[in-house]
Amino acid sequence: MKISQEQIVSRLITLIRLDAKNLFERIKNREVEYLTIFSLKRTRSHFPAVFRSRYNKVGIGDLKFLSPELIVVLDDFYETVDKMQWYLTSTEDMPQTVDDRVHFFIKDLKRKYDLLMLYFDGETEDEPAQVELDDNEDDTVADFQLEEVEENFEELSDEVLNDLTSS
Repeated sequence: MKISQEQIVSRLITLIRLDAKNLFERIKNREVEYLTIFSLKRTRSHFPAVFRSRYNKVGIGDLKFLSPELIVVLDDFYETVDKMQWYLTSTEDMPQTVDDRVHFFIKDLKRKYDLLMLYFDGETEDEPAQVELDDNEDDTVADFQLEEVEENFEELSDEVLNDLTSS
């Protein structure tokens, strides 16, 4: 079964959207739990589970089919997540200061997450991104590019789908 480029892009958007949603909800909804563990045990071993994300497995070859605006908003969201993770895994602050900083991070993430969801909605309402070929490129190149995307997507989707079902 041959999957069209539009289907691939749609699935990629869906997978990234689900990853961002699950990541944000874990960070927000488990805040009390992971901060309690951190403050009582002074351990950081639980943070990889909180900050687990599949976004870093998405290649540039896949992201190139998204709009530039969505890519910028995605990068901003995941960069903030990365800063929060770095802070929590390297801080020597006292628990109350950590609580305050995490609350600030979550507030900032919420704003960026809401903006990201708006861009996802806009991306799915618009026509899916198309590969634009120069006039001198032929259909063989277009077929090759689509097959390359399909191969990368199938690797990504199997891995991500398995991870998503375990979240």
